[in-house]
Amino acid sequence: MRFVFAIIAFVVATALIGVGVAQRTFLLPPGSVSAAAETSSDQQYVLLDSAALRAHPGSQTVSLSGDSTVFVAYGREADVAAWLDGSSYAQLAVDDESGKLTEAIVPADKAGAENVASGSANPAGSDLWLEEYTGDKSLTRTINVPEGYSAIIASDGTKPAPAGITVSWPIDNSTPWAVPLLLTGSFVLLVGLALLLWGLWHMRRQQGPRRKPPAGTPRRRFSAARTNAIESGMSKRRKAITRSLTAVVPVLLVGSLGLGMPMTAHASTVTPTPTPASTTDSTGTPTPTATPAGSDSPTPTPTATGAAPDAVLPAVTQDQVKTIVGRVIAVESAANAAFDGSGLPARFDGPALQLRTAAYAIHAGKADYALPAAVPTGNISVVLPQATTVWPKSVFAVIENEDKTVAPLAVTMVQDSARANYKVRYAISLEPDTTLPPVAAATVGTSRLAPDTKLLSMTPSALATAYADILLNGSSSSSYNLIDTSSDTLLPLVGADYKAAQKTGLADKATVDFAEVPGATNSIALSTNDSGALVSLTLSEAVTVKAIQAGATVKTEGAVQALSGVAETDKGMQSTYDYQLLFYIPSAGETGKPTLLGFSQGLVQAKELP
Repeated sequence: MRFVFAIIAFVVATALIGVGVAQRTFLLPPGSVSAAAETSSDQQYVLLDSAALRAHPGSQTVSLSGDSTVFVAYGREADVAAWLDGSSYAQLAVDDESGKLTEAIVPADKAGAENVASGSANPAGSDLWLEEYTGDKSLTRTINVPEGYSAIIASDGTKPAPAGITVSWPIDNSTPWAVPLLLTGSFVLLVGLALLLWGLWHMRRQQGPRRKPPAGTPRRRFSAARTNAIESGMSKRRKAITRSLTAVVPVLLVGSLGLGMPMTAHASTVTPTPTPASTTDSTGTPTPTATPAGSDSPTPTPTATGAAPDAVLPAVTQDQVKTIVGRVIAVESAANAAFDGSGLPARFDGPALQLRTAAYAIHAGKADYALPAAVPTGNISVVLPQATTVWPKSVFAVIENEDKTVAPLAVTMVQDSARANYKVRYAISLEPDTTLPPVAAATVGTSRLAPDTKLLSMTPSALATAYADILLNGSSSSSYNLIDTSSDTLLPLVGADYKAAQKTGLADKATVDFAEVPGATNSIALSTNDSGALVSLTLSEAVTVKAIQAGATVKTEGAVQALSGVAETDKGMQSTYDYQLLFYIPSAGETGKPTLLGFSQGLVQAKELP
């Protein structure tokens, strides 16, 4: 019977191993499901919205093929829609019945014509995208886009978008029973081999040498004894077979139950928030907190990735700010290397651009003239984006210097429209030992306050006028007690005492007049957690010098001469200096006063009087 049991074991092992191998080979289901489309239109853009990208669970693999450059990027649905505003495009959706991608043409909205004209037709390099990829005629990329995010597909904005578009999603085709079946089958196979070897050994043992019966033994008696022995052996074997079958039947039943059990797989797909690098807020001084900031009007509390469509999200994520700052640094580094500001308007505007453009012009005539503090390459310790759904959008950031002896730079960037770049409007060096007030986390954002808001102890517009008067008149100004000047390092440099010394030095030769006025660029006030505001603003100071004696002339020198190109004049000279200032203004009802947190200043214009 050992041979019978061995045969049974071999059959069961073959079945188990066969089923296990089959599950991992020809019975293995597909590992992904795909939806493809061959776009027949000549649209420059194709939109894959969140519903299409998430038609199936799991990550999305986008494959593109075309006749020229192929491009795909993804960002928040509202941002992608805003970028496409004013342009016609093809929108793809997954058909529920066929599983294929269907195409629908969305006509251009004439109301978005201004948005189209404000920026490039090429979506590559836009500050709105979280990630973007470009290939030559073909491209395959796997992304993991959560709910609320869309993808835009294009070539270069002028040629038709890629015609071949396929989106694939992974399918859980795991076979959890395959390995147990293979292991169990292998074990049963070993048992069968053991039974076979045992049977062979037992057979060989029973086939020993046989002896003849003793002489004189009656034949009938020997035959009877032999018959009894055979019957006794057969009885024992029947009992052994019965016991063996009793043991084998449960094993076979267990095997049958195992093979009959449903081979289902259970797996879950985790969808992380898109943040090609870390989305955690950088630590630094001060440490932002996630408390909603105050605003002129109630603002819905923005949420992070996966927020409801009507939630007000921050203008940018922290990773986007890192990308934007990197692009700003690249533009400024190229300009500084060549002392040429022609490329700066791509990433600078307002006071920051004016100061740098003038610095390059001065440097051309005065090689030792120091350029404005460049945007550092160190850690971005504070990111405070505006939470809004409309443009323009602002973001405030503090960037550390790798050289810790150099003050950090506070930059305020503005994006005027969805297709425009974020541009540095204010770039302000912080005062020594400056501590910023607590601000909202980058994932929450804050609100921008109007220049005449009544939520602060002093309106931003009134602050500009008051500080301009203090710069001009010092402690005799009627506004002197309205602003905390105890740690102000700008006043000793260009304040009333400095101006008096300038007038005294030229009293017998020329008149020197100073005029302080708020700058032409609007202030930007962003709420802090204590309902105060960080305010970036600009002041302009005009210095007019005229000779008082007939026939006398005014001689220029240094930066004024380099910028104006005038060495001497009998008409007089006027020089304009620009001050970029960062203030903290407490909330209305607080006892504190506005405080200067940082400044940048320099000559921006010099001309001969008419």
